[in-house]
Amino acid sequence: MDHKRIVTPEGQLRILDEIIATYRNMGVGVEWELKTVSLHSLIATQDAIEADKFQIVRRKVQAGQLQIPVIVEEHFADGRTRYYLLDGHCRTRALIELGQQSTQAYVLWPMKAGFESNFVKIAAQYGNVLLKDLKMI
Repeated sequence: MDHKRIVTPEGQLRILDEIIATYRNMGVGVEWELKTVSLHSLIATQDAIEADKFQIVRRKVQAGQLQIPVIVEEHFADGRTRYYLLDGHCRTRALIELGQQSTQAYVLWPMKAGFESNFVKIAAQYGNVLLKDLKMI
């Protein structure tokens, strides 16, 4: 397992900046704020969690060594708000397994009406699986 793939606080901010820059390059403005989100409402944007990485991350989360906000995209559709987890799948699953109900997240939302996020499309391809139900490989 490559430990360099476990995010740092600075690395998480770089990822957030990269996502925002990508949207802006597409002509889509993005707003964001740091807030608390329910862990059980997060929709995964990947098809599985790597078991070997998860075990390392879980130990770090349990020891309080990986308290880094995850990155979430918020969308309002079909009369309700949905939250898509963009980064932090292992950390979020570890928090769920450790009995947490919520976590801090950088929550962003595109400002373009009718914008179809690639993250939303990917989540739909994987069946809009809640993170708590995401399979381990």
